[in-house]
Amino acid sequence: MPCSVVRRIVGPVANPTRPARSESPRRTPAGSLRAGRRKRSTGVLGWLFRIAMALGIVAMLLGAAFGGTLAYYSQDLPDVASLRTLREPETTRILDRNGELLGELFDERRTVVPLERIPRVLVLSVLAAEDADFYRHEGFDTWGLARAIGRGILSGGDFRGTSTITQQVVKNLLLSSERSVRRKIRELILARSLEQEFSKDEILGLYLNHINFGHGRYGVAEASRFYFGCDPEELTLAQASLLAGIPQSPTHLSPRNHPEAARRRQRYVLDQLEEKRDEYWPDLSLDEIRAAREAPIELAPWPEANEAAPEVVELARRTLEGLVGEEEARRGGYRVHTTIDAELQRRTRAALREGLEAYDARHDVRAPFSRPRPRHASDRPPRLETVEELRVGGTYDAVVVARDDATGLVTLDLSGHSATAALADLRRYNPDELPASRFVEEGARLRASVLELSRTHEDGTSDPIRARLELGPEGAAVVIDPRTRDVLALVGGYEAASGFDRASLAMRQPGSTFKPLVYAFGIHARSITPATLMIDAPGVYDAWQPQNYETWEFRGEMRVREALAASINQVAVRAIETLGPEPVAAFARELGITSRLEPSLALALGASEVRPIELCNAYATFAAGGRFEPHRVVIRIETADGSEVTLPAREPPRDVMTPAEAYVTTSMLRSVIESPSGTARAARSLGRVVAGKTGTSNEARDVWFAGYSPERVAVVWVGYDDVRPLGRRESGARTALPIWTAIMRAAHGTRPPSDFAVPSGVATVRIDPASGLLAYEGQEDAIEEVFVEGTEPREAARERGVLDTPGFLMSQFDEEPAAPEGATGAPEAPPP
Repeated sequence: MPCSVVRRIVGPVANPTRPARSESPRRTPAGSLRAGRRKRSTGVLGWLFRIAMALGIVAMLLGAAFGGTLAYYSQDLPDVASLRTLREPETTRILDRNGELLGELFDERRTVVPLERIPRVLVLSVLAAEDADFYRHEGFDTWGLARAIGRGILSGGDFRGTSTITQQVVKNLLLSSERSVRRKIRELILARSLEQEFSKDEILGLYLNHINFGHGRYGVAEASRFYFGCDPEELTLAQASLLAGIPQSPTHLSPRNHPEAARRRQRYVLDQLEEKRDEYWPDLSLDEIRAAREAPIELAPWPEANEAAPEVVELARRTLEGLVGEEEARRGGYRVHTTIDAELQRRTRAALREGLEAYDARHDVRAPFSRPRPRHASDRPPRLETVEELRVGGTYDAVVVARDDATGLVTLDLSGHSATAALADLRRYNPDELPASRFVEEGARLRASVLELSRTHEDGTSDPIRARLELGPEGAAVVIDPRTRDVLALVGGYEAASGFDRASLAMRQPGSTFKPLVYAFGIHARSITPATLMIDAPGVYDAWQPQNYETWEFRGEMRVREALAASINQVAVRAIETLGPEPVAAFARELGITSRLEPSLALALGASEVRPIELCNAYATFAAGGRFEPHRVVIRIETADGSEVTLPAREPPRDVMTPAEAYVTTSMLRSVIESPSGTARAARSLGRVVAGKTGTSNEARDVWFAGYSPERVAVVWVGYDDVRPLGRRESGARTALPIWTAIMRAAHGTRPPSDFAVPSGVATVRIDPASGLLAYEGQEDAIEEVFVEGTEPREAARERGVLDTPGFLMSQFDEEPAAPEGATGAPEAPPP
């Protein structure tokens, strides 16, 4: 409604607070203009004030929001100061006696080195590749972050490429790798804190020792060794720039797997070095950068898997865990020094392999393998016995059901379970490298062991059982220095890979290699001498009738030396029957046998199982003049900072036999090799004075040779893991002795031959070989024999025809000498 109309209706409206406006003269145009200008000026200022107020309020709100955000995301943040005491996972190295690497233990293969050891060319290359402004910013690149946030918003949250070196340290060492705004904000907060807590050099050192360079190598030290076979200090600019490019994508920029991509990334790093040289590192020569572009990249040979001593590596791991705990051992960084001689270790395994392959050739255990051929068309092969639950390491019957040349896999029915065996694990039986289809026929019946049980995945699918065909026997070998008891070689099987260490863990019957322990106790107890006559004749002991190996012939009366040389079972059983099984078992424990021994007459023939390494150390007691000392493998453990881990105190040495008693035992064992009837005559090929004993258990399920020289002791065992017989004509002399001879040849090298020193307390006299008595005057067939002083015979034999054939004698002393203290009596309680 028009105002005039309103006024007419309601009349004038008075303002009680303001007087009525009086009539005033009309304003001049000039005055009106000035008033308008003042009004407009006041309005602009008002608007500017209002805008400023609004911006201030927004700033306050943003500040409050920012502060609230910081407070919210700062909750439960890790303490950056904890990085000062950080123990990153490192590599533990197992070294031989000369410092040669035997193997490594690691969760992450890393060796931490101080920044001073990292060359400047590598530092500059990493800065050029990752963060040229590292020494200028305070934890993050503000403008770069703003640009990245803009890209992230537009791309739906992809904020990659925004991390400085400081941020990467925070992400890798303090936070997870999840991609989220929350993690990014926390990363920025911690990056600033890290810059306040640590110097730039300290942060860069953390980065260079942690970053992933691919192939399981972390840190610049491991990367330098893996790719170029050198320490970081030796890197050239060309090598350093190649390494610096890898962390962006270790999988796709590995110069081993993707050389072209790695080379392109290297050129980018060098371009960055040149582009930013004037601003950041002006002292870096342009000529040096350009030369690095042209330099050819020569990678070190791909490091071969160090398979010399997996048994020793595993033993070192167990020792380390027992001393520092499993969690601390997994952090690594230790150097475990061992007694092993790496070269002898390699040659010992080579000798064992050669011996096992010789067995394979004798028994035709080589591809191709055929299915059984029935004699009649109606014959069906026997069905496999189903085993409900398989165990890793167990050996079972199997039938080949499929072969795949493309994958090199053989599919098996393993006692009712599906399993696969890889040809790559069967090179021993496949020297001609036949494909799977020619390696074995479908339907072939074989034996296989379980390597890994089936695993079920989240999607419900499962992998088949991983198996390995067990076609030939396995073996073990140990070499010990008898003077120090250092284990110089420890080989637990044919395969040079982690697996069952038969040398340290396998429990097998030692057969006749146990007989010397029986006779040694008889010598120690002054009950037996090498000249003692015992009878080789059939005997029955509680329905047990022992037989001589592979013969039903018996020789009647014979000297103990002859009985040991020819490995006569009946004589050994009669000896332990006379001496007592319990005292013999107790004496064996004193010599170094730690396994439980059943104190029965069968103990004389090696019926109780022992480990190869303990039998070797028992023989070392003979070689050491009767002095026992525990064998050792680990001699020193160093931590990452150079301090040493305290090892358990060794059991103190003890004299089990006198040097004279040990020498007489050794003399008898020399006859096993030197006597015309000895079972180990082939060992003469060594051209050295050695002593030892063959061993063959029932049905040749275990075959052994244990022997020694003055400098080295070695034991070799061969047998099937599932205790199958080795087959006809296999024995300690045929199967184990050639391996032992090769090992001893390697163990002595060019060392000149030596003889066993004759200690005091040994008497050498001439005896009549038929009676074991002193030789009569002028006896032409008399022989020399050694005795512990006081046990030599005192009665002279009479000329043939005058003295009747001597009867069975257990002792030829005028009066029985007293046994040494502790030689007899109640045996010790057997270990559990």
